[in-house]
Amino acid sequence: MDRETVSCPACGFSRDMPAGTIPDGARVTCPRCRDTFLFARGTAAGTDPVPAIASPLGAEAAVAAPATPSTARPRTLRFSFTGTAREYFGIWIVNTLLKILTLGVYSAWAKVRKRRYLYGNTMLQGAPFDYLADPRVLFRGWLIGVLAFLLYTLGTNYSPTLSFALGALFFAAVPWLVVRSRLFNLRSTSYRNLRFTFRADYRQAYLVYGLLSLLVPLTLGLLYPYAAYRRKRFLVENSAYGTTSFSFTATTRDFYLLYLKAVAGFVAIVTVAVPLLFLAGGAFLPAGTGGTWRLAAVLPALLIPLAYLYFAIYVSTNETNLVWNGTKVAGARFTSSLRARHMAWLYLSNAVAIFLTLGLMIPWATVRVLRYRMENLTVLATGDLEEFAAAPTEEVTATGEEIGDIFGIDVAL
Repeated sequence: MDRETVSCPACGFSRDMPAGTIPDGARVTCPRCRDTFLFARGTAAGTDPVPAIASPLGAEAAVAAPATPSTARPRTLRFSFTGTAREYFGIWIVNTLLKILTLGVYSAWAKVRKRRYLYGNTMLQGAPFDYLADPRVLFRGWLIGVLAFLLYTLGTNYSPTLSFALGALFFAAVPWLVVRSRLFNLRSTSYRNLRFTFRADYRQAYLVYGLLSLLVPLTLGLLYPYAAYRRKRFLVENSAYGTTSFSFTATTRDFYLLYLKAVAGFVAIVTVAVPLLFLAGGAFLPAGTGGTWRLAAVLPALLIPLAYLYFAIYVSTNETNLVWNGTKVAGARFTSSLRARHMAWLYLSNAVAIFLTLGLMIPWATVRVLRYRMENLTVLATGDLEEFAAAPTEEVTATGEEIGDIFGIDVAL
């Protein structure tokens, strides 16, 4: 019986089948990448409607075929989080109790247990991420961080000069801490047995986290969106998956538009709330007005802090979208579709639940937020994620990571 080869134009998967099994012009779904295409008999694969770019007749035919543009459409690969609040609570409560009983010494092991669970339940294309850090390395960094914190605290209480000197030294070390923390965390993260990495560009780090941070207050905050843009670009463009570097396509204009919208919205609410608050002072309320009316009149005072919180969440959420949507690696790009109102509801309901349970709902809140973030993050890939090459690895100390944790330095995207 005659046979024919059907090839997918998106991923190159091919299969021999009895001739005539698939009608000419039928729409075919690839069993590997799930891409659909029109089958055209006599070509390597059905196309839609451009001629195929590869021949199933072998390498010689492929070389002889004229070059044509790729018709591969990007595949949508979705992130997901499979962990549960019940499982994570078991890890979290043990970590918390052991950190208390050991006066923080267990912190390094607690961090590794936590991240291994969270990373291991973060899935992309059916494969989990892995956290490979050695808790003993983290512990050494934690000891250095604790000593630095104790020196700073003692200096603050007993010697203003020493306190100022240590504060200046710490500020000068922030760019170095950012680089070392990012380097350690990425090299401790892998996907499909291939590690991420980070290029330690200290010159750019001191420009972005040092000089620009000093210039922001001097420009009355007008430089802040640009500084935020440079920080995100620095973190993305110096990151790599194996030997393949990430690229960043967001622009300064995107960041300024985001912050301008947030400031405009906040100013509009304040413009409405301040006159109402003035009226609530009582000068325009008739004598004998009841307490209920006076209480209702004071409610506009709540608008300002609530508006500030909402627009802080708005900026954080949309900046996350902006960064992910502007991140590419090889033939793949990310898309993030978080919504500020959904994030605001998550934070509000999480805060209420944590407060009412004296902190016991922290694992539940963590899982809720992480699941929502992963459900709204996808990769549009035109190639195979297994084609990336590994980069040489070397041991990296966790000093920057642990000192950053103790002093509250956040270098996340």
